[in-house]
Amino acid sequence: MKTDKAKREKRLNLIGMSCGMFLVLLLVINIASGLVARAASANARTLTASAPGKVGDVTVQVKADDKKIYEVIVTEHSETEGIGTMATDALPGQIVEKQSLALDAVSGATVTSEAIKQAVALALQSGGLSPEAYGYTIPETPVKPVAHKVETGTGVQLLHAADWKEQYPDQYNSWLMTSESDEIEDYLEVYPMLRGLYEGYGFAIDYGSARGHYYDVQDIEATGRPHPLANCWTCKTPDFTHMVNEEGIEAYKKDWTEVQARITEGISCYTCHANTPGEITVTHTYWIDALGDDFDSVAPADLACGQCHNEYYFHPETKATTIAHNSLATMDPETMLAFFNDGANFPGGEPFADWTNPRTGVRQIKVQHPEFETYLGAGSPHAGTFTCADCHMPKEVNANGETYHSHNLISPLDNPELIENTCSACHFDLVGEVRALQAKVETRTYTVGYRLEYLTELLAQAVSSGKYTDGQLDPIRSLARDAQFYWDFVFVENAEGAHNPSLTSQCLDKADELCAQATGQLLALTR
Repeated sequence: MKTDKAKREKRLNLIGMSCGMFLVLLLVINIASGLVARAASANARTLTASAPGKVGDVTVQVKADDKKIYEVIVTEHSETEGIGTMATDALPGQIVEKQSLALDAVSGATVTSEAIKQAVALALQSGGLSPEAYGYTIPETPVKPVAHKVETGTGVQLLHAADWKEQYPDQYNSWLMTSESDEIEDYLEVYPMLRGLYEGYGFAIDYGSARGHYYDVQDIEATGRPHPLANCWTCKTPDFTHMVNEEGIEAYKKDWTEVQARITEGISCYTCHANTPGEITVTHTYWIDALGDDFDSVAPADLACGQCHNEYYFHPETKATTIAHNSLATMDPETMLAFFNDGANFPGGEPFADWTNPRTGVRQIKVQHPEFETYLGAGSPHAGTFTCADCHMPKEVNANGETYHSHNLISPLDNPELIENTCSACHFDLVGEVRALQAKVETRTYTVGYRLEYLTELLAQAVSSGKYTDGQLDPIRSLARDAQFYWDFVFVENAEGAHNPSLTSQCLDKADELCAQATGQLLALTR
């Protein structure tokens, strides 16, 4: 019995020694592996890069050397919570684990996934490392975010701004701040020539400057301009936009006061996001038609703003809000004017007119607010480089350190951080430069405006004299119509030349030249 016990103790001692030696060996291996890993990591570079996601740029930080990717972190993004964030949460870890960029996109977040992979590839490339080694070739043309197109006739209920204030408190509270823009400038007092140039039209009765989005409904209800049809609600409220999307273009023909009872708030979340905040959705179907095949080539932020800030007209037959172009190539002032002047484009074969001046007989066009056509038009110094959001929706950081775009729209001239960190790269004194340009444009706008007023009075006198036939006066009326169109294109564009100095100057040149021709012909006729 004693012999068996001694044997058992001997075997247990041998087993213990073996286990101890094995554990020591594992420890040595782990230490050695750690030393190798630390040595490699010490040589790694920390690199950053960005690529366009679904909503905005996705920025990554990558730690890598010529052998391995050690870490990928998404440091900044604006992707939709619960959709794009599925990719920002999962894909960085997968890249490190698989040591590959040739990974499938996260389901439901394809664009964000591609943005992450592309940003990692660009980061590697910036450090002299090869993205191809990880199965990725950087596309010659970077993937651009694309806006959604609203779905119509879905029967969905419109969600208003207050419905999102708990989920998006920063955006909601900044949207409320648009109520601080409460000053109204009376254009009829500041620009006396308008009463004559717009005679016979509502803008000669009441014409005040726009306030913030918060006041859109109150301002249109308070104006002295007549509103016979509901189409006047276009761009003033998501309630009407949603009505058109659900009921079709027949909604434009509804009585204005009938629709008024269904209006609750001015431009808000639905206008730019439908019922999916975080994703840009163009909700005005006429704007989708206006861009045609070029829709996907325009930055979503520009499309969202452009769907209201454009030159539109009400179709003579359907009364629907309509755009005088169907592509980027056809949205210049000259091409749009040619469209309006071609009677074949309209019922009855007559060139389009918003109204006829009662004293001159000129069939006038009232230009609206063509910020989109001006900013993205030929000659724009910043089109394709900065979007509307870049300049008018500052990035803010909340108490939790999260970045968001403020929805309190401001002039870039009121954003010192933007000027110092971005604009100063090209502009020594941006505010001074812009103010000087705007003063020059304003002076010229007054000058040409008074010349048009003089032409209007001369033409009215010629008509009232009864001495001249329509055959003699119509060519002069045509010149006067075109001259005022080009002048109005500048006058109603809210940047006062800053969006596109070249196009602004060209329009004023054409207005002045056409006005001079008309005045010269009229004086020759009436001498």
